[in-house]
Amino acid sequence: MQNMSRLSAIRDALAQSPENISLLLLFARECLDEHNTAEAREIFEKVLTLDPGQIDAQLGIARVLYAEGDLSGAAVRAERVLQGDPNYAPAHLLLSRVCLGEGDKARATLHFDRAAQADVTLVDPALERELGRTVRDARRTGPILPPESVFGDALFDADSGPEFFDDPYSGDPPFEWRPETFYAPGDPERSRVTFADVGGMDELKEEIRLKIIYPLQYPDLYKAYGKKTGGGIMIYGPPGCGKSLILRAAAGEVSCNYLSVGLHEIFDPYFGSSERNLHQVFETARANAPCVLVFDEIDSLAMDRRNVRESQLRNLVNQFLHELDALRSDDQRILVIGSTNQPWLIDPAFRRPGRFDQVIFVPPPDELARTQIVELFAHDKPISGLDSAKLVGMTEGFSGADLKWVFDRAAELTLSSAIHAGKSKPVTMELLMDVAKRHSPSAASWFESLKSQPQFSNEDSLLKEVRSFMNASKAK
Repeated sequence: MQNMSRLSAIRDALAQSPENISLLLLFARECLDEHNTAEAREIFEKVLTLDPGQIDAQLGIARVLYAEGDLSGAAVRAERVLQGDPNYAPAHLLLSRVCLGEGDKARATLHFDRAAQADVTLVDPALERELGRTVRDARRTGPILPPESVFGDALFDADSGPEFFDDPYSGDPPFEWRPETFYAPGDPERSRVTFADVGGMDELKEEIRLKIIYPLQYPDLYKAYGKKTGGGIMIYGPPGCGKSLILRAAAGEVSCNYLSVGLHEIFDPYFGSSERNLHQVFETARANAPCVLVFDEIDSLAMDRRNVRESQLRNLVNQFLHELDALRSDDQRILVIGSTNQPWLIDPAFRRPGRFDQVIFVPPPDELARTQIVELFAHDKPISGLDSAKLVGMTEGFSGADLKWVFDRAAELTLSSAIHAGKSKPVTMELLMDVAKRHSPSAASWFESLKSQPQFSNEDSLLKEVRSFMNASKAK
């Protein structure tokens, strides 16, 4: 009854001063204490309309989400508050409770310690009991801990205890992005693998030629047809079918700069650094245009924002989209190629015109491609009586990686036999066939897992080629 009378008194005061932010915040907190989350949210949102930078209202929304059981939503909101004020103790306390709800006591302790060290007046007996750790214990721990994402990788081993770092929010991050794999024209390293070393995938090879190789060879012809150099290609398919290989082979084919980016060159634990690194990647490509820019495992950088709980990752996805849009403004002469095994994880916005508007499915190699792959693997190897057609016929559904394993395993068994016999022996056709019979195509599990994806059942155009491939395979 006392709380209800307080609510009534504050409500009466607000009637006289409806835009008093202090009164609005007080009223919203009282509503939240009474588990009236709908009205609390409404008041917090009103405060943010009046003052978008009001940190108590920002965290108030996070508390409402937590009270409603939306732990991931609460975490994202609290992390956003910490981006503005990394030492804001109430946000760390909320993240500590979220972590406990997620079953991550180690990270909950990290945020509790951060809060206790940032606010000497902090008192929270309930949270202390749940953690089995007092505020005094936290303050004895040492220097202030870095504010981390509740859902990100921990910077410490829970068994060995936390490591402590200087506050990353003070000053600029200490790391600068530098390309690790950059090939200029004439670099001897780039010609080690070419399209001739890749069996099949003729459509993808021609698409790369159309977007970057031919425009450099026939600039006047492209100008006459109003075609620009560059663009975006996304390739996807089961693991082991040659996606990474053709990305490396592109370096040996194009007569321009080639930049391949590893995920470790992008991701950074400091807030905003991953976005800055990605921007620097594109700036490097622009400065060295014409250029092929390659991202392997692109689903890690372009994940669907509807499924992302962490604000940092959402910001990175937005930055990636912004960089792709910037390439459309002028003839930047940059070809961006991304590959993935999990296209259903990628944000649909990446498939809009002007971004990755050319999407190519890379299936397990067909009979002609397997013939080329077998001949590539058999070249310069001591194989007796190789019958390529016979081996190709019994390896339906095998990926390039599967075929490589067949040759490697047969070579290992022959080598073992030669060592024990004390003399060299050739790899026999019979052994190759026996190894192939015992091996199950690795792509089969990928196709099975694909059936459980919503995009597969709702006729998403992205997977149209996959469905056609699977239907054709059943018909055989």
